[in-house]
Amino acid sequence: MKVIRALVQSIMIAVSLQIASFSVIADYSNKGVVHTVFLWLKTSGDVQHRLQLLNATARLRAIPGVLDIRYGETIASDRDIVDDSFDVGIYFYFSDVAAMNRYLVHPVHQTVIEQDIKPIVDRIVVHDFQHVEKR
Repeated sequence: MKVIRALVQSIMIAVSLQIASFSVIADYSNKGVVHTVFLWLKTSGDVQHRLQLLNATARLRAIPGVLDIRYGETIASDRDIVDDSFDVGIYFYFSDVAAMNRYLVHPVHQTVIEQDIKPIVDRIVVHDFQHVEKR
């Protein structure tokens, strides 16, 4: 009986973890907003400064309204169409424009900009667009 109970508990835990993992997947609805940020360091390629940006970006995940965030370093490319001149790229997904706008003025976001980005970043390019389902 103890073996069966332990097996049932293990299965319930596994199912609970699987269900919980689905809740962190972004809701890519028709009105979702993608916010991309590309950053060029004042000292291009500086490993410490790249790490500082990546760590600062990780803190942005906690801001309410951020449904998904991905970030990393550029991938070198020989293709003429690819701009690989930036140091760090960041991808955000929000449910709508209002959620993105609340994120932009959030104190954590403002602190990251002032303390982590401005001192070491030379250039920033942002692209925002709204997700549209196939018509």
